[in-house]
Amino acid sequence: MHGTISLVSGFLVFVLVLLLAYACSRFLGKTWRMRSSAKYMEVIDQLAVGQDRLLLIVKVDKKYYLMSSCSQGVSFLKELDGDFSLERSIEAPVQSDFSQYLNRYWKQFRDGKDSSK
Repeated sequence: MHGTISLVSGFLVFVLVLLLAYACSRFLGKTWRMRSSAKYMEVIDQLAVGQDRLLLIVKVDKKYYLMSSCSQGVSFLKELDGDFSLERSIEAPVQSDFSQYLNRYWKQFRDGKDSSK
């Protein structure tokens, strides 16, 4: 009897921790998105080319710039010609949240499939 109560209380604590982690990640994601929005600048695309090294396409007003970012700082590389807006991209990345990832891996776990494939 004591073992069953211990098992149930442990499971409830585990579920509570998962729910709190989910709520915190949603809150922090919304907060970060609001704080990272700029009025005149936008990062259109980024590509990791190494550890702590990024190539960025940045839109300032109506001009596009290629920039690099590393641990030593941010560097301007060149002004780009063309339109790099998200509306013109062929495959815009799909925005997804934590619950979609959790549901996908839960289904794989439940069905007994290997998630590393």
